[in-house]
Amino acid sequence: MSQFFTNEAVSLQREIGSVANAATAPQLLDEVYEIGRCLEWVRSNDFKKVCLQFPDHLLADSCEVALRLERGLKRTVYVLADTAYESCCVDYVAAAHVGADAVIHFGPVCFSETSAAVPHLKIYEKDALDLDAFHRCLAETFPNGGENVVILLDTSFVHLEGEFAAKFPRGTIKRIDSSDLSLENTTTVFVGGRNQHRKLPNLKFSYKPENLYYYRPEQAPSLINYEQDEKVLRRRYFLIEKIKDSNTIGIVIGTLAVKNYLEAIERIKKLIRLHKKKYYVVSVGKPTVAKLANFPEIDIYVMVTCALNDIYDNRDYYKPIVTMYDVEMALNPSSEGLGFTYDYNDFLSRPISEVVDNNGDVSLLTGKIRGNFDDTVGAELVAKGEGVVALNTAHGAGFLAARSWKGLERGLGENEVKMAEEGRRGIAQHYSEEINNFE
Repeated sequence: MSQFFTNEAVSLQREIGSVANAATAPQLLDEVYEIGRCLEWVRSNDFKKVCLQFPDHLLADSCEVALRLERGLKRTVYVLADTAYESCCVDYVAAAHVGADAVIHFGPVCFSETSAAVPHLKIYEKDALDLDAFHRCLAETFPNGGENVVILLDTSFVHLEGEFAAKFPRGTIKRIDSSDLSLENTTTVFVGGRNQHRKLPNLKFSYKPENLYYYRPEQAPSLINYEQDEKVLRRRYFLIEKIKDSNTIGIVIGTLAVKNYLEAIERIKKLIRLHKKKYYVVSVGKPTVAKLANFPEIDIYVMVTCALNDIYDNRDYYKPIVTMYDVEMALNPSSEGLGFTYDYNDFLSRPISEVVDNNGDVSLLTGKIRGNFDDTVGAELVAKGEGVVALNTAHGAGFLAARSWKGLERGLGENEVKMAEEGRRGIAQHYSEEINNFE
């Protein structure tokens, strides 16, 4: 009968193994994390409290980097244990918990405009690259050896800019962090690192190169022609129709660090109210499938976040998640001519037309006639003898009233008041007062 019972000591003494990320060699830490540059930046600005922000894959180096900075500065520095949202954004909220006056950000960045004025220093990753293999791929793909091609370096390869310039003297080398980056009508080869799959559509739609290639160094190195724009746009058209069909929309706060995020939320609210739909503002930190599944009354979610968030491509969620661009195209009558972008700051200043066509149209997804729901009719609650009945069951209150289980109820006045009593002792597999009959 041992298969039905396990001694409690097995559970209480069980050890959980941890998987450590590979750490950088100690002799390379000063170069990889630019310790000297960090020290000079802090000293020259006379910062008193400095926070270090690492992405998850670099946390193995965080302790040693912090110790070296502390020895150089003769003061305590703080390592952010977890970022509130995306690690590519500077986490001002977590830094404010210790009253930090500066943040040093390590790893991939999204270049979103920041919402706070806290000084920050960005230290990029430094990945290795086989330039000879890249040169062979360039020669195989382009007859002239890439003479008229723009080679765009991601942040993890900008430290190799000099080597690229020496290897390709007749080529055009550009950095992704350039303030005046221009790629329109060019043939661009993107040498990308982490989050390359998210940066590619941003480059394609925002900078509009005529041809966009990306370098894949894994296994057999090769240059791949990026042609996913039509697939992405087809997905956007589908989601735009889903927004038009929805009655209740959830606005998920996915950032506190990107500039104008509050203005973006207010703009979404205005567009939703313009079409007489309902909305909920949801703040759950980093969204997960389980968190958002707690709101079954919401038909679709719109995520207010930075341009590098890849949650839009995740199909595991209970309800679809859309970008602010999708909401703009679906609900703003003045959205004609708006080009696709993941960055809501690109169209935040566009006007919103107050003139809405109240005539119903036909949904391209369901084939049913849809129209603007008038929330002034049947939206009130009517009290009944044993509870509350919502006349309008299309939204939150009515949805809850129609459910068979509405959560834990206190039942005030229904049960006799008793003194507290001692409960069971032990664990669920074997309480102290139970008799073991399995031996």
